Parts: sequence; structure tokens; C-alpha cells
Amino acid sequence: MTILTHNLAFFIGIVYPMYFLFTYKKTQFKLKTDNNYRLVDYKQTITLFWFLTILVIGVSFTKQSIDLNFYPEFNPIGIILSILILIFIILQIASSKVSTSEKAEIVLKKIRDNYHYLPKTKKEFIWFNILSISAGFCEEIIFRLFLFSYLFEHTHIIIAFVLTNLVFAITHIGSSKQNIIGAFFLGLLFSAIYYFTNNIWLSIILHSAIDINIGILGYKTYTFSKKNKLVL
Repeated sequence: MTILTHNLAFFIGIVYPMYFLFTYKKTQFKLKTDNNYRLVDYKQTITLFWFLTILVIGVSFTKQSIDLNFYPEFNPIGIILSILILIFIILQIASSKVSTSEKAEIVLKKIRDNYHYLPKTKKEFIWFNILSISAGFCEEIIFRLFLFSYLFEHTHIIIAFVLTNLVFAITHIGSSKQNIIGAFFLGLLFSAIYYFTNNIWLSIILHSAIDINIGILGYKTYTFSKKNKLVL
């Protein structure tokens, strides 16, 4: 592999998560005290995602680098997972309605740790959806196609699974410290889907769907509580 590939792997695997570890307290403080900062953070995160993704794709064109496989292969496991993911998305859509105070309270309990980060206005909601799609596409390329493949080539498969998703989890500390555990296990799921199906698009779609859904729940819960003057 080229020195450029090794340097990029070092940056994504070490420097990138360290940045979040050193800045997350400041980020959380701004998110909780300044309502205008949410939109700023959304835009900054989108820019960072695409910057790293362009770097990864650019490095892949160099000789002896990681081969980014975008071809959507469909083996039996992939077909089954495609159906399950579709069912999951349909169920998400069906359960995203917030029409009663009881439902709003139930939803809030599920998303309480991330509630301050979720969209509260229409403009934030639009940008959060852009962020969600960007996260699904970019993070799967950065972590699954590149970092996981890099570690898998240089270490044991278990080490590749754990380290990739430990880094993935740490980069989600900005929205909430409690979010790290959930992000780690979700990352393991995305990695397993990619590893067993060799189809990165399944991970991208599922990742984006989960992020979009939590944004919808947060936005609907906030607007419902504001409209009905509920204190949640």
C-alpha cells in the first residue's frame, strides 16, 4: 500500500476520533445553551463528512490502495437482509407518528440523550435530513469501505470489527456521551452487514434510515409539545 493510504488510515483511525474527544464538551455546551448552534454543527459535520469521503475516494485511485467496492452484490444473505431492512424502514415510518401526549412522552424517553441535538425548526429539519443522508453514505465509505477493509488486511477480523466501530462510536460523542454505546453496536451491525453481503449499499440505506427516523421523531415530538403547550 502507498504511504498516502497508511497516512489516511492513521488520520481517520487516530487523529479524527481524538479531535472529537478533545472538543465534545465544548460542542455539547454550545448545543445545550445556544439554539442557533445546532444548524451550525449540522453544516460543519456535513462538510467534514464529505471532505473525508473525497479524500478516501481520491486515495483509492492511487496504486496499491484500498479497493472501494461500490458494486451492489446480491447473495442469498444480502437478499434476505434487503427484505428485512425494507420491513424495518416501513415499521419505522408507521411508528413515527406523534399524535398524543402519551406518545410524545414515550418517544422522548427513547431519544432523551440526543433530544438537544435533534431538529426543532423546519430549516433544521431539512438540514438534519441532509446530514442523515450524508452520514449514511460518507460514514459507511469512511469506516466500512476504507478503515474496516484497511484493518482487516493488516490485523485479525475481530480486531478490525472492534477497532473500526470503537472509532466510529467515539466520533459520535459530540451529540451525547451516552450515544457512544449505541453507536458502537450499530457500527458492529453495519460492519457485519457489509462483511457478510459485500454490499455497502445495504449499510448505507439502513444507516441513513435510522438517522432520518430519529430526526423525524425529535422534530415531531418538539412541534407537538410546542403546539399543545406540553412540558416534556
